[in-house]
Amino acid sequence: MKYLIDVIIKEFKTIFTNKNYIFLVCLWPFIDCLFLGGIYFYGNVKNMPIAIVDNDNSKTSRTISRYLNTSYAFDVVYKTKNIDDIKYLLTRNKIFMGVVIPKDTQKKIKKSLPANIDFYIDGSNYLTANLSEIEGANILGTINAGLKNVMMKKRGIQSSHANAMMLPVRNDTSKLFNPTYHYGYFLTPGLWISILGQLFLIFGALPLGKHLEEKQTISNIFYLIFGKLFVYAIISIIYFEILFQILFPVFQIPFYGNTFGAIALSILFIIATILLGMLMSAITGNRLDALKGCLLIGAPAFLLSGYTWPLDQMPTLMRTISHFIPLTTYLEGFRKIFQQNMKLEFILPFSKILICLALLYFILTCIFLFIRNKFLEVKV
Repeated sequence: MKYLIDVIIKEFKTIFTNKNYIFLVCLWPFIDCLFLGGIYFYGNVKNMPIAIVDNDNSKTSRTISRYLNTSYAFDVVYKTKNIDDIKYLLTRNKIFMGVVIPKDTQKKIKKSLPANIDFYIDGSNYLTANLSEIEGANILGTINAGLKNVMMKKRGIQSSHANAMMLPVRNDTSKLFNPTYHYGYFLTPGLWISILGQLFLIFGALPLGKHLEEKQTISNIFYLIFGKLFVYAIISIIYFEILFQILFPVFQIPFYGNTFGAIALSILFIIATILLGMLMSAITGNRLDALKGCLLIGAPAFLLSGYTWPLDQMPTLMRTISHFIPLTTYLEGFRKIFQQNMKLEFILPFSKILICLALLYFILTCIFLFIRNKFLEVKV
């Protein structure tokens, strides 16, 4: 027990007497979280600059231009003469979309002939391209419905019957969990936790790697692991308390779920991730190579987690690898807590997986440390 207490005291002294450790532990995660939170603070893309080519110059074409300009998504900043101007503006990143209204559009509509409105969209950014296409189609759909209504009234059809004829099948959409599609509510928490996950890997890799570089035999492997794990787990729990109690309210991100469940799952995530970092050190035997291993795991972890791209849409190999990274299980469980407000029994499967991963990393770390210990004893 004395050895365990000595490990804990020594680790705390190392943290608060080393400038690099103080920056890593106390400053870097908060600076990063504030920066990432600020990027998506507004949540929704608004007032995207667009250009319009109005070759019809009619009442209908002016109505289309006015509807586009009054949309929350668009801001008509250019009225150009031809398609070449639109392509030029798109390649210079001056606009996100160009709209071309062909000549005789109004005449065709009055004669009940099809009239095409052409959209030229910058597809290099998925988010803005998708929003441009959807919002543009919605606006034209609204205008189209209004024009049909007017035409039917001219034919003597009553307004109620005209509406029923235009929309024989209606749909009502209920948006759950993130009804406004707020990008900040969706992405920011995942990025925050991804950054913390990389930090926890370093918490496991650096201290144990430093100890192994001294090439001294370990008196008690279990106490060494538990001592270092205890110190950095306490610090990591404080991070999550700050995340839930301060950062979520500051950036106005709603938290619907049970805080106790979130903290419990977070502690398991902390333990499993720190032990994975320790395993990297136990395998490599030095801090530099351990950090390389952590970078190899931590850098793609968020993309592999299934948070932004569904796991079942990944190749089998990538999906299998992702399940051995604690971040994958944690983010899936955490999203069910903070967005979907699921009860604790729905969180238990994720807790069990994190416990299994932690035990696996702990056993493997002990095995590699035992082998290194025996090698040092023989060498001495």
